[in-house]
Amino acid sequence: MKNIKLLSQILKRTNKLIVSGEYKQSYSLGNSFSRKRKLSFSNVVYLICSVLRKSIPLEIDNFIENHTCLNFPNISKQAFSKARQNISPEAFKELCRLFVDSFYNSKKKLNKWHGFNILAVDGTSIQVPDTIECGKYFGVSKN
Repeated sequence: MKNIKLLSQILKRTNKLIVSGEYKQSYSLGNSFSRKRKLSFSNVVYLICSVLRKSIPLEIDNFIENHTCLNFPNISKQAFSKARQNISPEAFKELCRLFVDSFYNSKKKLNKWHGFNILAVDGTSIQVPDTIECGKYFGVSKN
């Protein structure tokens, strides 16, 4: 299965879970999100999952602009902050479990080394000095 297909399947499963009534009922705290309001449970989860990096008002504006299909309402940062307090952190643990389970159950052949899966991410910011010795030891790539 190609990575794009796998990602598409995982996103479909994620969306199905987020909009399900069971998920909302299990992970909304107290009687939150029981009435129909501007800011729904699923919209709050989508916004939180969009990886907030900038100021909340700016992120809300960007989210609304980039996700027009969700009909996301114009809200204040206070409304979002209040709404996200009413979602259990366990909701996001379940989403993570869904991602991981979907990946490992995809029947995708993973590279193995002594029975262990080989997964790698290049996230280092360390720079090796550009010297002949380092080039001989680590190897060099040509552009």
